[in-house]
Amino acid sequence: LLLVPAAFVPGTFLPPQEAGEFTVAIDMPPGTSLDATNRAAEQIGKVLSTHKEVELTTLTVGSGREGEPNKADFYVKMVSRDKRPGVTTIAFKSQLREELKPFAAMNPKVKDYDPIGGGQRPFTLLISGTDQKQLETVSLKVLDALKKDTSLTDVDVDFRPGKPEFQVVPDKSRALLLGTSTGMIGAELRAQIEGIVPAKFRQNGVEYDVRIRLQDDQRNLQEGFSRTFVPNLNNSLVRLSDVAQGIATDGPSKISRMNRERVVQITADVAAKGAGLEGAVGNVKKLLGPGGTLELPKGTNYYFIGQAENMAEMQESMQLAMMAGVVFIFLVLASLYESFVTPFTIMLAMPLAIGGSFVALWITGESLNLFSMIGFVMLMGVAVKNSILLVDYANQMKAKGHTRTESIIIAGKTRLRPILMTTMALVAGAIPIAVGFNEASKQRTSMGVVIIGGLISSTLLTLVVIPATYAFVDRFREWSANLMADLFMSKEGRDGVATVPLPPKGGAADRYAPSSPHSPKDS
Repeated sequence: LLLVPAAFVPGTFLPPQEAGEFTVAIDMPPGTSLDATNRAAEQIGKVLSTHKEVELTTLTVGSGREGEPNKADFYVKMVSRDKRPGVTTIAFKSQLREELKPFAAMNPKVKDYDPIGGGQRPFTLLISGTDQKQLETVSLKVLDALKKDTSLTDVDVDFRPGKPEFQVVPDKSRALLLGTSTGMIGAELRAQIEGIVPAKFRQNGVEYDVRIRLQDDQRNLQEGFSRTFVPNLNNSLVRLSDVAQGIATDGPSKISRMNRERVVQITADVAAKGAGLEGAVGNVKKLLGPGGTLELPKGTNYYFIGQAENMAEMQESMQLAMMAGVVFIFLVLASLYESFVTPFTIMLAMPLAIGGSFVALWITGESLNLFSMIGFVMLMGVAVKNSILLVDYANQMKAKGHTRTESIIIAGKTRLRPILMTTMALVAGAIPIAVGFNEASKQRTSMGVVIIGGLISSTLLTLVVIPATYAFVDRFREWSANLMADLFMSKEGRDGVATVPLPPKGGAADRYAPSSPHSPKDS
């Protein structure tokens, strides 16, 4: 029953930040100028300035790793916790998302502050393939489905359609007939639009690039397409419209690649009240996996990066560490008590402690994350100390001639005080971690909750479960020991291994032997 709440505890890699700082990002349509983005960002700034919980804001227009003019970011720093009682960073971010819904055209996103500046978000899904059009269609369908997932917030995709572009599509047969090629056409257009640097100008020890290109009013290729010429192999000029076709269309703002495939990235933040990152990953696998409602077409794959990938690696590593810990604890106890049965009585406190930890996580609303998993590993070493105190003292009383029941009762009475004292000391030491007295320690509260919940449950149940289990296990140990002794002794008798040969006649042993003769079989 203690493990039932484990199904309701959300799983994630890192809990949400409670540092009193976050960012608000806006993403205008492609082609928006810096001035237009700045004017739109000022509207968001007015909303932020109305809150007394906000201490300062910093606006950066034209942000992004590529320096897109249609993007802007607000850095928001909140006042200290004592000046905003009852208002956490997570709650304030949720409130701000509701207030920014009227600005949906700006695509606002309220997300954790990233001091590194990589722009990585907790949930990152990559859809890869070779067909760009197919990727765009699939990614938009997945985006619509994930927006309905209650475990995610501010779901976004990095694909931005609608960026105007002018494509020059060469006619290979016409170009071959007129003596030009695709490479020559591309090089000439690049030189006309972007320019070339044939020489450098040096003055006072400083070099300046001499760039040659068309004038500003001549670089509109769409308008001057019919008046543009390109060279051929004979260094003659060929009209561009004779060897290529110009197409005005809309294209993606950028094309991302990974592992030599085109990818579309879908990102989101994890909702404070939801199934967590683990639940969101599970929903995506049901959505896109075999038999899912949006099963991916052939040639298209999906995978996770960032925290979702780290969470899977963390779970495997922690499971291996806990299994290794259980094995080592068993070997140590088996060598200490010279029995392979008695350690099971002591180690029964482990599941009791783990169950109590899950109950504590469920009650406090914490998640199963990196810090709580560390708490579980720490709990394994301290949860068995109560069982050791009881079982060890019961064995001592039994060795002094007390019955099994008397030994258990005496051990419970004698060891109750040290059990309670050590448990209270450990719980008191974990309280500061569980409470989190400042913003930096708030992210580690789940570790203290796991330790306190596991210690309380293991202590209370150890005083009841371990004595009862000790009675059954000790009875089984004696029965199995007697059974093995009878089996080995009877086997030795049948094989003649345990027989003792008589000493030779006339020896000292024969002189002191009893008067009644014994046969070798009787011996």
